[in-house]
Amino acid sequence: MTEWENVVIELVALAGIIFGAVYVEHWNYLRMQKKTDKATRKKMLLLIKEDLIRKIRFIDDSIQHHDYKPFFTSVWDSVILSGKQTLLEFDLIQNLEHTYSSMKYYNTELQQKGTAGNEQTIKELLVEIRKTVDSSLKIL
Repeated sequence: MTEWENVVIELVALAGIIFGAVYVEHWNYLRMQKKTDKATRKKMLLLIKEDLIRKIRFIDDSIQHHDYKPFFTSVWDSVILSGKQTLLEFDLIQNLEHTYSSMKYYNTELQQKGTAGNEQTIKELLVEIRKTVDSSLKIL
């Protein structure tokens, strides 16, 4: 073998080692990212589920005691602001967005019109929100 052939063989071997190392590092990064995303998704779904359960209690108390207060939608807002909604399935995102949007609509109605003379509409909105929350909990 000539000296050039040895250099070519060494360079090909070195290129294979470098390519293999980069491939393994990238594969390991993707594996760790999937693991992290799965854990984040699980925690996020648990947080949303607990929030929706609290919302059901809030709705029941509001109707029972005729004490109409606005909803806090900070849990869903934080999911959206963090950009983590992409970890969820599209149908679930749509459903949760509808649920939390109905809460925001209720808040707007409550703020703009108040409860005086508007109690029946407020109750109807709460019943509709309860249905959307139940639907979301079934999906979760």
